[in-house]
Amino acid sequence: MSNQDMQRELDELRKEVAALSKARKQREPEPPPEEEEAPVTAEPGADENAIKGQVEELLKLLQDEIRDMPAITTMAVFALGILMGRYMR
Repeated sequence: MSNQDMQRELDELRKEVAALSKARKQREPEPPPEEEEAPVTAEPGADENAIKGQVEELLKLLQDEIRDMPAITTMAVFALGILMGRYMR
């Protein structure tokens, strides 16, 4: 590709990006009005206990899923997760 072709391609891509950005801005709804704060519960630790219970349940489900997977597949998924984490930084 010559420099002129590359420049022309870049200009076309810039125009497409500008058009897509404009369309996205038009399509985005207005931000919702500020939400009211959640009512305070009588027991401050109730929310923490509920969250801990949900986390424990999710971890148990995850353990069951990992046990059902072959070891090589699990290691491959773990390695891909590490790579994705590094690339997303």
